[in-house]
Amino acid sequence: MADISAELHNLSSYSSDSLHPQFCNNLFALPSDLSVDWLSYLCAENLSRIAEANEYKKLFLNAPTTQFIFTVCVRLRLPQEVKYSAALIFEAFMLKHVEELYAYVYNTECSERKKYREWERVEATVSRQITLRILSSIQIASKLHNYHESLSRKAVQVCLKSIGYAYTEDAVMKSELRLLSSLNWNLYHLCMPTVYLETLLKLLIERLNVRGDTNNYWQYALLVMDCVFLFWDDIFKRMLSNVLGIPTKNISKERYCRVEADWILLSTGIIATAVSCSGGMEAADKVIVHLQNICGTPLSDITDMCVAIMESVLEHKSNFELSSGMSTSSQLIH
Repeated sequence: MADISAELHNLSSYSSDSLHPQFCNNLFALPSDLSVDWLSYLCAENLSRIAEANEYKKLFLNAPTTQFIFTVCVRLRLPQEVKYSAALIFEAFMLKHVEELYAYVYNTECSERKKYREWERVEATVSRQITLRILSSIQIASKLHNYHESLSRKAVQVCLKSIGYAYTEDAVMKSELRLLSSLNWNLYHLCMPTVYLETLLKLLIERLNVRGDTNNYWQYALLVMDCVFLFWDDIFKRMLSNVLGIPTKNISKERYCRVEADWILLSTGIIATAVSCSGGMEAADKVIVHLQNICGTPLSDITDMCVAIMESVLEHKSNFELSSGMSTSSQLIH
């Protein structure tokens, strides 16, 4: 795949100066009164997501799948925000797709044995198409980010070919349409976690009256967002375990699902963690107070989320260093 990175970059029309938030440029920013309305809309959407949360989310978006999506987006040189949208679009589609296929097999008038065999065949087909579905999710996400510079069918085909899948451009188009139709063309993922993150960071920077280059804040926040997506389950279970004082295995699925659906809490925790990385804990403590005033999330909740993210990242870093050290020692011994 590395050999065709340049070709993929040429096929993708994203330039090196892709769209990034300009937090201190108010030329195209919302007026203050509309910013309040926009935040109110996000809060209402957030409450709706929490109310609709169920235990079947994140069945397909595990760490290896997330890593694969992130890697493809990096190789295609897509804007960082695209990979988060792609990951959640893929998860939403797979849930809907498998549900539809299961209902079809279940309602078929035949014996249980035939249904079982048919389901095995369906599982095999779905498994073979996973990579295609992931690339279609990335393609759609790129269109949401910037339609006029989105990933072309040809670029998707070349990417698939580079990893051993001989799909035609027509097959790529049909897969994209299948995703869109399965989701009823209702890409509510347009308001992704990055939208919440960007909105809260913009309001925070205005409140702090920060001048000059603010890209450092955004890049740290995206780095933390990467870690959150990769260690998703561990972070939210760790937070609940710390707050409730119980082992992670005793946390109810209902409580867990409601907390992970709270993207405002997630965004405030990410911002606090990013600030602590760039400016230290004292700066993070001040920012947490401002975030509480901006969105109403309790200070203790923001702190708990920040702590859970930092603990999870540090633990995974330690485990990685330990495994790397053991691997090196093993090589020296042999």
